[in-house]
Amino acid sequence: MSYVEIQAKDGAGSFKAYIAMPTVTPAPAVIMIQEIFGINQEMRDKCDEMAARGYIAICPDLFWRIEPGIELTDAAPKELERAFEIFGIFDQAKGMEDLEASLSYIRGHDDCNGKVGCIGYCLGGKLAYEMATDTDIDASVSYYGVGLGDMLDKADNFTSPILIHIAGEDDFTPKDAQDKIIAAMSNNKWAQTYRYEGMEHAFARGGGMHYNKEAADLANARSYEFLEKTLKA
Repeated sequence: MSYVEIQAKDGAGSFKAYIAMPTVTPAPAVIMIQEIFGINQEMRDKCDEMAARGYIAICPDLFWRIEPGIELTDAAPKELERAFEIFGIFDQAKGMEDLEASLSYIRGHDDCNGKVGCIGYCLGGKLAYEMATDTDIDASVSYYGVGLGDMLDKADNFTSPILIHIAGEDDFTPKDAQDKIIAAMSNNKWAQTYRYEGMEHAFARGGGMHYNKEAADLANARSYEFLEKTLKA
């Protein structure tokens, strides 16, 4: 497992991405989209798990324009505070550009078979939704994406499957917003949604303050099955 350099689309430089390779290639790839904590151990572990399941897994550093290589967790108050500070100044449009550059990079990788999906968490869950509406990615998975309720008009732009996991007690997505997301996706041929009642935001963040193994295992199993169907079939 190692890091690669990806050239930014705007010519501002290059950024690092953690990459984990499966034992057998060519293989489909999955872009793992970070939370507000950077490419920390949790994201590296998730990449390694996807590689063990037969995917090239790549996690680009979306905060490189602010503080390259930052690694934070929700375990320390100062780190959590810093994560929210960075989130507050993060340029989402530039983040999407960097994800598009990552998509081009990994789709053209010698070991990739051309199929690419993405999985995003929290901030990454929102960006995974945008990847499904604004790019030609082959499949997307969104875990408790923030702000999806404000982007429902873009659902008409889906051209590939998307799986959306919703935390039933998410402080960042109230019940009425959750209901609107579920209703908007119910008649969309590309979308699947699951709500995890009683679960708080980031229930699938291993070791996090709201981690719930049962709900995380269920959501992950659904994600693995979804990606098997969309990227390996």
